[in-house]
Amino acid sequence: MRVTTRTEISKLHARLGATMIYVTHDQIEAMTMGDRICVMKDGHIMQVAQPLELYSRPANLFVAGFIGSPAMNFFRGTIKQAGNTLQFVETNTIEKPVVITLDERLSSKAKAYIGKPIVFGIRPEDVQDTLTVTNSDPGRTIEVKVEVSEPMGSETYLYLTTGASSFIARVNPTDRFDADQKINVTLKLENVHLFDAETEKVIT
Repeated sequence: MRVTTRTEISKLHARLGATMIYVTHDQIEAMTMGDRICVMKDGHIMQVAQPLELYSRPANLFVAGFIGSPAMNFFRGTIKQAGNTLQFVETNTIEKPVVITLDERLSSKAKAYIGKPIVFGIRPEDVQDTLTVTNSDPGRTIEVKVEVSEPMGSETYLYLTTGASSFIARVNPTDRFDADQKINVTLKLENVHLFDAETEKVIT
């Protein structure tokens, strides 16, 4: 749907003040036009919530991957005990494994998953180029390789790989990177979600 059409429907909705049901496969339409969104998959309701709640607190992997553009990044791995801390360790890595030290919030959720498969989910805007981070925490900083850099004007999309997982970072528009360049990125754990690898539900 064109932006003008979305705008006209939104204006009509506001003018009528009536309840409207709009069915779409386009998550951008749903996010921009809906007061409440019902996300469905194969005829089953995955989650019903306001747009920002779906974005910030997805109930499962499907909702997390459907809402947001670019989509949420997912890493598959296991939880490991390291002294008094818990770590997420990426599996099936060809090179050096990605190891991320979990903060207190994530550790409280992951303590029942030590040694079990888990999915680590993070939005592109929460993957930060270490050039813009003061005193980056080594426990949440990983070395990755740039596959593609896409300057978008107001921001830059970096397509990165750990060797096992490809993912996207949304960074400053002034930052410049070359293909195959190795860089360090720091992960903002405040907004990270952990999912049960078998049920695909968010771990609460």
